[in-house]
Amino acid sequence: MSKNTIDPARKLLAEFEAGRISRRQFLVGFSALAGAAALAVVPTVAAKNAPVAERSVAAARRAVTPKVMIYGGSQDIATIDPSDRTDYSINAIMRQIYDRLFRFEGGWPQPVEQGLAQKWSPSADASEWTFTITDKAKFHDGSALTSADVVYSYQRTLRAQKQRSSLLAGFLDESGIVAKDDTTVVMTLKTPYGAFDRLLAFLEQPIVSMAIAKANEVNGDDGAAYLVDHEAGSGPFKIKDWQIGSQYEIEAVEDYWQGWPSDGHLAGVVWKKTEDVGTRKTGLLSGDFDVADTISASDIDEINASATATTNVGYGLLGGFFKYNTQTGPTADANFRRFLAYSFDRKAFSDSQKGYVKLMIESIPEGVPGFDPNLTPQYTYDPAKAKSYLDMTQYKDGGISLDFVYVSGLDFEEAGGLILLNELQKYNITLNMVPKNWPDIVGACTAPSTGPAIGFIFDQFPPLADTWLIEKYSSKSWDRPTGGSFQACSFYKNADVDAKLDQLRTTTDTKVADGLIHDVLTQVATDTPDMPLYVSPNIVGFSKKVKGFIYFGDISVDFWRLWIDDSAT
Repeated sequence: MSKNTIDPARKLLAEFEAGRISRRQFLVGFSALAGAAALAVVPTVAAKNAPVAERSVAAARRAVTPKVMIYGGSQDIATIDPSDRTDYSINAIMRQIYDRLFRFEGGWPQPVEQGLAQKWSPSADASEWTFTITDKAKFHDGSALTSADVVYSYQRTLRAQKQRSSLLAGFLDESGIVAKDDTTVVMTLKTPYGAFDRLLAFLEQPIVSMAIAKANEVNGDDGAAYLVDHEAGSGPFKIKDWQIGSQYEIEAVEDYWQGWPSDGHLAGVVWKKTEDVGTRKTGLLSGDFDVADTISASDIDEINASATATTNVGYGLLGGFFKYNTQTGPTADANFRRFLAYSFDRKAFSDSQKGYVKLMIESIPEGVPGFDPNLTPQYTYDPAKAKSYLDMTQYKDGGISLDFVYVSGLDFEEAGGLILLNELQKYNITLNMVPKNWPDIVGACTAPSTGPAIGFIFDQFPPLADTWLIEKYSSKSWDRPTGGSFQACSFYKNADVDAKLDQLRTTTDTKVADGLIHDVLTQVATDTPDMPLYVSPNIVGFSKKVKGFIYFGDISVDFWRLWIDDSAT
C-alpha cells in the first residue's frame, strides 16, 4: 500500500505558511533537516509556490492590520449548496467558507496539497482509498468536524444527483463511503482508479456540517433549500451578509484551524456583482474595487499604465466553446454544425482580443493528457468547406434565424457572436445576439427544449481527459431526471461514444484508456456537437495595495492568501 504523505521539509514549509509556527521555528527546524537531503527537496517544493514562501517570510516581519477587500465579480453566485453545481463564482466563494479534503491553489500547474486530509493511501489495486482527517477542524458554530461529516457530505451529493455528482457517481455509491472512526474515512470504489485522489481534489467537494444540514431539512431535502444562501462550513471565512443578485459579504474566522499563510490576511471580502466590463475597469482605477476579475484584453494597457493598479494574465484550462443544440432546430443537423464550425474566422477573433488567446483545435485543451495535435478533423476558417456542408442541408438557401446566447457584460463573448453574425449574413442566415445572465443560461441548459441553438460557454475541468469527455459528451450528463449541466449544453448523444465513455470510467489499463480517449475525441470532432474556440486568459486586475496573489489557473483568486497593505501605494 503506497502512502501519500508530505516529507519533513515540505511539511515544515507548509506549517510555516499556514501560520502554525513562527519564522524563527521555521528557520531552526529547516536548519536541522540534515542539510543536503533536505535542501534538495525544499527548492523543488518551493519552486511552484515561490511567491507564497517569499511573502510568508517577508510578512512574518510585521503584522498587517486586516482590511475588507472589495471585489468586482463578473457574475452572480446563484447558490452555495455544497451538493448542487459548480462554476467559477460559486467555487471562488465555496473555497473560503468550506473546507475540502485537499487544496490546489498553491500555484500553476496546480499542486495537490493537504486540506482536511492529512494523509491518504490506496489499496494495492486502487479500489479502496483511506483518508486520515485532521482532528483540529471546527465548523463556524464551534462544533468539531469529524469523518462522519465527510461521509455525509459525499453521500449527500450522490443523493442529490445534480451536476456536482456527475463524475463522483461513476466511482462511488453511498454505501461505499464509510467512517471507521472520527478521523478515518474509507472509500470503496465501484471500479479501481489510480488517480482518484487527484479527481477528488479537483471536484472540490465542500464538507458540510451534518448537524446543521439535518437541522434545516425540509421534506427530506438534506437542507438543500436552506443551504442555497446559508452555510455550514469550517473554512477561513463565514457569511456576514448575503444579497442574491447583488452582493455577498464574508468575514474572516480569526481562529481558523489551518491558520493564515502569512501574518497579513483579509478581514473580509465584499463580492459585488458587476456584469459590465467597463464598470469593472473604472471601479478598479477609481479605487472602488481592490480586485476585479474578467478584465477585457483591451483594458490591460490602460490599467497597467495607471499608478494604482495592475493586471495579471494567466492561462489555464478554461476553454471557450460554441455549443450547438444537437437535439432541436437547424443545429440538430451535423452538416449544419460543420458549416457553422468552418464559418468562424478564428484569426478575426484573436485580433479582437489583441492576441490574448490560445486557439483550441480539439475538445480538450493542450496540457490535458490525451491531447493530440494531429487529431482530425480540425475546423479552421474555410468558406468553401462551409458552403459545401451547408449545401448538404435543407437550409442551403438560408432564410432562417438562430439565437446566439452569451453572458451579458462579457465583451469577448459578444465579439465572438458578432464575428459569426457577419459571416452568416453571407448565407442569408440571421444570428440573433441574446445576452443573458449566467444563472439564466445555466437554467436553460437543463434540457434541449430550453437550450440555446448556439451558446458561447466556457468549461474548466481537472487535467484528466476522462473528466472532460464524460462531463461534456456522455448523454448521462444531461439525459437524466435532474436535467443537464451547462457543460453538457450541446445535448450530445452517440451510443458508441456513451459505451466508450462507460468503459473509460472503469478501465485501469492505460493503453486501453489512451485508445478510448483518441476514439472519443475523433468521433466528437466528426459529429461537431460544439466548436472548440480558445483557452481564455484569466485576466484579473488588482490594486497595488493587494498582496499575496498566486496564480493557480482560475478566473478568480484565493482570498485566504491575500491581504491589503496601504503602505504599498
